Amino acid sequence: MTDEITKDPLEESTGLVKTLRPYHVWALGVGIVLVGEYMGWNFTVAKGGILGSLLALLVAGTMYLMVSLCASELGASTKSAGGPYDWARLFVGPGAAALVGLAVYMEYIALEAADAIVVASIAESVFPEIEVFPVTLLVITFLTFVNYRGVVAALNLNFALTFTAFAAILVFFAMSVTGFGGIWDPGNLISGAIPNGFIGIFAALQFGPWFYLGIEGAAMSAEECKHPSRAVPLGQQAGMITLLLAAGMTLYVCSGLIPTEQLGVSVYPLYEAATNSGVQLLVVLLAIGTLFTCLASANGTICDSSRSWYALSKDQFLTPWFSAVHPKYRTPYRAVIFTMPIAIAFAFSGFLDQVITFSITSGLVCYVMIPFSLIRFRKMFPQHSNKVRPFVGPLQPWIAYFTIFLAIVIMSTLQWGYRYNLIFGLLFYAIAYFYFNWRYRSLESTHDWGEEMGWPEPVRT
Repeated sequence: MTDEITKDPLEESTGLVKTLRPYHVWALGVGIVLVGEYMGWNFTVAKGGILGSLLALLVAGTMYLMVSLCASELGASTKSAGGPYDWARLFVGPGAAALVGLAVYMEYIALEAADAIVVASIAESVFPEIEVFPVTLLVITFLTFVNYRGVVAALNLNFALTFTAFAAILVFFAMSVTGFGGIWDPGNLISGAIPNGFIGIFAALQFGPWFYLGIEGAAMSAEECKHPSRAVPLGQQAGMITLLLAAGMTLYVCSGLIPTEQLGVSVYPLYEAATNSGVQLLVVLLAIGTLFTCLASANGTICDSSRSWYALSKDQFLTPWFSAVHPKYRTPYRAVIFTMPIAIAFAFSGFLDQVITFSITSGLVCYVMIPFSLIRFRKMFPQHSNKVRPFVGPLQPWIAYFTIFLAIVIMSTLQWGYRYNLIFGLLFYAIAYFYFNWRYRSLESTHDWGEEMGWPEPVRT
């Protein structure tokens, strides 16, 4: 398979440090995703109007809630840093594992690049004399350094940024419903309900994931949690509830303060809604929230993408050189640093919608494989026990089957506007699957469940 490589002293370090608590898991998951409430989701309005946006919010929210339940059960059981990669490796096979690990990496790296571009664009709007790309480079470099220095510092930063951005949405919503947040016009809901008919409503589903894209990444902190069987489900589900509330509040305030035709093309819909409210406090608060949520998302994506790359390297799908853990900071520092050139390459393209579409495609590949991994897990280990399954999600495996169906339906809607992106993405991952499945097929039956997981031997399926 892979030739033995002499390891340097850094690679002999003891592994990732277990310091994270449930609020860190919440900060990681929500921090990555909350940017989708501040921008991007409103393209659902351009496709399907207010009704299409509401349907996209509900359908995508249902899918992500079920993905979150699957990820909570798998993450609490395996307690590994690789997240979806490790679940596929253990319960599906090497080809699927490498495919998912690569998809997770690309999903978060593309999202990191998009976030950095937006931060730079905000900076340019405030200071017109600066250029976008140097600021983008500075943002990526700074956040990479934060993650290099330690996961606790990175996620404490994420918690502060994310909490502030979520509080801004709460304040905006509270002021709107009490009449202090500007004149909320219900006529916008009627005039822009269904501008493009039924096809438009269906096409709006392609942007539904923007409300929640990346929440499954919260489970990737499991190996660094003090008590993963408690922290992962609690932090993951609290994060999902937070996002559902934030999505509903965002759609409410924006649909009443911005005319539909403007809302569908707005770059910063929450900030624009605050501007239209005429309340200076909200303008300042939402400007800060927009900046903070982009930084939190970029910061969280570095954490998650590096863990996926670290897991691939640790199992020698990549060179073991990337699996080194820093002896002082206890971070997978080489995997963290390697996120930087890839993110810069994505950012250099400058095509924000194309970068995000590739991130969504990569995410949807994961949303097929995560529930499939859970289905396989339950077949292999059907008996519930605190050792194997400390957290048991409700209505499984039916939820997992329905999640796969919804992910495929949402993926199919990318043909309206992003057909070639979808074809390229699926072709890319198909080639990756067949290559890794052929290259590492000997790994299929090499699990020592007792030594690796402390579990009994599985039921053969």
